[in-house]
Amino acid sequence: MALLTYVVEETLAGRGRELKEAVIGNTVYRREPPYDPRVDSTVRVEARRLRRKLLEHISNYGQSDSLTISIPTGSYTPVFRWNDGLEGPGPADSDQSPKAIFRRGPGTLVAVMPMRPISPDPSTMEFADSLTDELMYALGSEPGISIQSRSVTFAFKDKQLSIPELATELGVNAVVQGTVRDQAGAIRVTIEVADPRGFVVTSDRFEGASEDRIVLPERIATTLVSRLRFDSSKMRAREISPGPVAIQSHAKVYRARQLLDRQVPESLREALAIFTDVAETAPDYARGHSGIADCHCDMFRIGILDAKSALARARPAATRALEIDPQSTEALTALATVQAWLERDRKAAEASFEAALQFGYSSRTARVYGSYLAALGLADDAERMFREARRIEPFSQQQDIAEAVSRFQSRRFDSMRIQGQTVALRNAPIEALFYLALGNHFGKNDEGARECAKPLSHVLASHPQIVFADVEIEAWLGRPDRAVSLLRSGNHKASHFAHASLAASVADEASVFEHLTSALDRRELATVWMRTDVRFDFVRNAREYKSLLDRLEAMRIS
Repeated sequence: MALLTYVVEETLAGRGRELKEAVIGNTVYRREPPYDPRVDSTVRVEARRLRRKLLEHISNYGQSDSLTISIPTGSYTPVFRWNDGLEGPGPADSDQSPKAIFRRGPGTLVAVMPMRPISPDPSTMEFADSLTDELMYALGSEPGISIQSRSVTFAFKDKQLSIPELATELGVNAVVQGTVRDQAGAIRVTIEVADPRGFVVTSDRFEGASEDRIVLPERIATTLVSRLRFDSSKMRAREISPGPVAIQSHAKVYRARQLLDRQVPESLREALAIFTDVAETAPDYARGHSGIADCHCDMFRIGILDAKSALARARPAATRALEIDPQSTEALTALATVQAWLERDRKAAEASFEAALQFGYSSRTARVYGSYLAALGLADDAERMFREARRIEPFSQQQDIAEAVSRFQSRRFDSMRIQGQTVALRNAPIEALFYLALGNHFGKNDEGARECAKPLSHVLASHPQIVFADVEIEAWLGRPDRAVSLLRSGNHKASHFAHASLAASVADEASVFEHLTSALDRRELATVWMRTDVRFDFVRNAREYKSLLDRLEAMRIS
């Protein structure tokens, strides 16, 4: 009791950083001669005992306590946690808003536990250790995140402690753990992030070819950090830390981002519901609002929301996100996307993209900017952005889609050739496979086109741009019968641009002009590719097509 009283009183008096083993030994235990840590372990032994007692109290009575106290391993400074969501190394600030999900503090504290190999072979065990190291390096290098050292976390490797026990012992906001297995030529990694109560708030799964085991740990770690990153300028500056509600809200954002990554109607609607919930329950977190804007922009991109409706909902959400955090990378990117896709304002969009790049790292910023540059015909600049996006987040279905679409439309068919990429194709999104198939066909590699097209016939596509995917590829490969039949009957789920490209696959000029006209009337985003799309080359010199291109150009604000 004397030890607890002393460390609490010293911390409340502002002297928490001065709590060293020798100081405690001389003051609390009054050693004579002076306390020597090299020969006397009293303080360490009593501190371990105190930590255990505090943990037992939290487990038994913590739910009803308004305040709990813990002492992290490796420190003698107590941490105070308030059950109303405020926490810190001292009394709660009286001016803190009761709805605020962040508190003043030094960022996010994380413990990365050793990854556990499921397969017993030495190579898998080595991979697990390498992945642990890469996760610690990546998280430790991230602005706003601090991690416990390897020597501290590895000391718990063989101890059967629960997550609450680990979080209390280590004094962290979150615990990262995971498993590794190697089977059938593929390495599969599952990673979980748990809060101090032991609840899994985020989980993710990664897969790569076994022959890529040297580069996979870094790619997985980099992707995880990109997805875990708090989009907060104050967090990056280590001015705030997350309270329990912030951890929960960020877990929701992580899930919404996973759904957003799939880029299909069902997942976008589910992501929108989650982002809306975050915006309502976490008022001081911009990511909920920028996520709402992202969802409406992506719904417009794939064709399930018209331009007017998307603009009416995305613009206010992006504006609100910037009011909360003017230096939010995601909010600036959301604004840039609105300006680029919905307002067609090139000058404003480029200024917002550049501002987003200035304030932080975001794969979405580089990815959407790259797609926009490709649509403007700046293929080399687009590729530079794509390399940056892939560096920030190596595993990304949105990136797979952006690269496949942009490279096809930029006629970089050589970079799309498929050969012996079984694991990559198995995990590729349908939209990317469609454009990869097109790229391989127009790149004179019909065998690769057929390989990419195999999954297309087994999926009931609800994505308006790819409803006809398997039939269109079939037509380009010399079997047009189904395409002719479908074109005659039409499909209300498909966009007009999708109808136009299907018509192109069977050289139906009249239908191409009819549906491109309707696509321009609806301001479908895919029409921006009319300038470059190789599928329309057979009508490119026609007067009607040139007239349509003039209409497209008139929509743009230079």
